[in-house]
Amino acid sequence: MRHRHILLMLLAAIIMSGCTFGQNPAEPALTGARPAAPATRIPLPSPLPSVTPAPTASDLARTPTPVPPIATIVPTPTLAPLSREQRLQIFQQVWEKVRDNYVYPDYNGLDWQAIREELQPKVAAAATPEEFYSIMREMIARLGDDHSRFESPQEVAAQLAEASGQLQYGGIGVSVRTIDEGGLITRVVPGGPADQAGILTRDIIVAVNGIPFNDPNAFGPDGAIGAVRGIPGTSVRLTIKRGNEPLREIEVVRAVIDIAVFNRVTVERLAGDVGLLTIPSFYVDNADSQARDVLTNLLAAGPVRGMIIDVRDNSGGYIHIMRNIIALYHDGGSIGASVGRNEREEQRIPRGKTIAGLIDIPIVVLISEETASAAEMFAAGMRVLCQATIVGVPSAGNTENLYGYNFDDGSRLLLAEVAYQLPDGTLIEGTGVVPDVLIEAEWWRFPREQDPQLQAALAIIQKPS
Repeated sequence: MRHRHILLMLLAAIIMSGCTFGQNPAEPALTGARPAAPATRIPLPSPLPSVTPAPTASDLARTPTPVPPIATIVPTPTLAPLSREQRLQIFQQVWEKVRDNYVYPDYNGLDWQAIREELQPKVAAAATPEEFYSIMREMIARLGDDHSRFESPQEVAAQLAEASGQLQYGGIGVSVRTIDEGGLITRVVPGGPADQAGILTRDIIVAVNGIPFNDPNAFGPDGAIGAVRGIPGTSVRLTIKRGNEPLREIEVVRAVIDIAVFNRVTVERLAGDVGLLTIPSFYVDNADSQARDVLTNLLAAGPVRGMIIDVRDNSGGYIHIMRNIIALYHDGGSIGASVGRNEREEQRIPRGKTIAGLIDIPIVVLISEETASAAEMFAAGMRVLCQATIVGVPSAGNTENLYGYNFDDGSRLLLAEVAYQLPDGTLIEGTGVVPDVLIEAEWWRFPREQDPQLQAALAIIQKPS
């Protein structure tokens, strides 16, 4: 389900999409699970012969439609020519994986046999690797669950690089949301090109190189974001609106930006000794150790009265990482199960990982309509095990878990095979996590001290018991 896109996009660009390496790197998988919600379970790929099911490696949950990289500075595999026989073999393997494992036995109303008969001749006749991968993407997209997808070797490589913190872009170092007025800057990388040029959080980009940011026809398929991206060392001219001040023209020289800076787990000590832990993504290999480190450092400076955990921008990621972070607050237990046609997996929290200063303190989890997949499972699990209060608006309701299958050419199928259920069997697919305290606000428009949802969370923790 795609809510009206207030897009969180990294205004960083990729330089050339197409150079490549190796066989089978895997891109960050969308999360999904069998009953049609985005919680993804996907193993980190290893070089495999023809097809490798990955139902046992690390789980991944992420909302579909992440912002695709346009040109990466990290090399990605070139699309090697495939013989007719190789194309048909991959096509048949993918088709069978869906037939045997897809979360919905009715294939979301599709005649899956008819899909095979329609697309197989096109696969046999495909003149280029690009044409073949386009057909494969179309086949999986027809399932219509917004989570399952087929990825080319290039996409797999880029996502694997992102998950390991190695993906870099050519850009200006900001995060942007598309709003009616243009591109609202929600984050500026300290020391990055935008920061050095004097651009601030909550500035609005109204034009790029003189072209209105929201002009639907001016920038091509990648929109204004693609126009801001570019080769390091080149410049882009931005028209910036700041409050009621006159518009300003700012020239920004692009540089290499590490994607990892946008996915870093952070913590702050707010007034009244309340901790604020921000988890931008669970699709980071070491997000759990990042969380442990920053929380340990926070508590080394003194105890906290309570903790606010912000996952409003978190679209999911690895399920095992999500469980490991819950384990910092609660020792063991179950947050429910992922259930599909062929299996049921209890979502158990590891034991022996809790941090002493975090046990039995009041906890508030902030969620939004962009909180999806593993992040929804996190919020639900914190409520189940830690009696956390949920503040914000209902989450995305995308909690399917995806399984990853890697193929000889380096491509990958991410297939929705299970869906997350609460311990009482309730599905949150389609409805999301419903907050205990509903605060409807475009929180990202507000400075920290005026953020209505954060202020409500503070009031809950500071309320006398």
